[in-house]
Amino acid sequence: MPLKLRLATPSDSSALTGILHRAKASWGYSDDKMAAFRKHWQISEELIRSQHMTVAEVDGVPVAFSGLVVQDEDTLLIDYLFVAPEAQKQGVGDLLLTRAEDYGRQNNLKRICLESDTYAGPFYEKRGFKVVATRPSEMSPGNNIPLMERILPPAVHKISTLEITLSDEPWEFERENGKEIAVHFEEAKKRIGLLWNGRTLKLTDYKFDNGRFEGVCIETSYSSFLAWRDWGAPDASAFNLFGSAILRSSDGALLYGVMSERTATSGMIYPPGGNLDPEDVTIEGKVDVDGAIFRELEEETGLTQKDVVAGDLLVAFDGPRISMARIFDINEPASSLRESIMRFSDATEEQEIADIRIIRTHDDLDDPAIVSYARAFGDLLLQ
Repeated sequence: MPLKLRLATPSDSSALTGILHRAKASWGYSDDKMAAFRKHWQISEELIRSQHMTVAEVDGVPVAFSGLVVQDEDTLLIDYLFVAPEAQKQGVGDLLLTRAEDYGRQNNLKRICLESDTYAGPFYEKRGFKVVATRPSEMSPGNNIPLMERILPPAVHKISTLEITLSDEPWEFERENGKEIAVHFEEAKKRIGLLWNGRTLKLTDYKFDNGRFEGVCIETSYSSFLAWRDWGAPDASAFNLFGSAILRSSDGALLYGVMSERTATSGMIYPPGGNLDPEDVTIEGKVDVDGAIFRELEEETGLTQKDVVAGDLLVAFDGPRISMARIFDINEPASSLRESIMRFSDATEEQEIADIRIIRTHDDLDDPAIVSYARAFGDLLLQ
């Protein structure tokens, strides 16, 4: 069975308390110190309700968890991050830490802070955290507990050079979890009207430096991607890379689509776009992201290259999602542009878009249905 991430429920209280106690004891604290710790520290149902708490489980059994608290408009506190001894040194802690950072970005936060165990400081330092203060340890007299923080980098950048190739290597996540993926997809088809198991491309390696983006994609089934997404993106080496078309009207507004209930992203609000697929690969083996953006632009809005003026290519890093977006300026006011797009969408068989949301100010981005990468694009372009 694959590793899965999910939100904690009050019924997890006992299991998470057990992980907390066993993980703490794995550092070798004395019996009397651990007895006092077990008495004082519990993961209660009330605590689970009060935090954004994520559980990592294998075969339905919790093996690790994290607890997050938004402290202020800039800061996310990692209040808990514990991995059971039998699951340590398998990348589970790394995955939970990565998803905690994703949560911080999704909430427009600028920094992450935490209070590490005396012996866990090197784990966080290797992952970019710096010690900002210390306090004496009660569990380990003579040692200090480090207070640490990490500044989150900006989410959106301009791309000057783009080169993505296709690998013929299989996706290990798909190969190892085939039976579970098939069961998950059959259940998903009962809920989602337009769902079909086509082929798609996913990013498995990349580097980005000074405007240059280089990466490698693999081809996989949509069912595998959907399971990966719904299970909390447990393979942290993979990313959902996709293209987006940011429409900017003559009166300076951005136009985002509200996805219909027939899609796998029902109710979410984001720029027109979609997954990369095999038809986006050139004969030279390059992945044509721009071509995919123009294809999605026409399929979802009816607009073609002659209707738009193409601007900058941007990238938004949004945890397991990476959106590459081309800005398109259109010589038409937002209200009439919305009407023409909706007439086109209503006439299509798919009807993927239920509505078009006009974004004119930063306040318009406050709707929680607006996906975090779309909010990040809007924050930049509406400055």
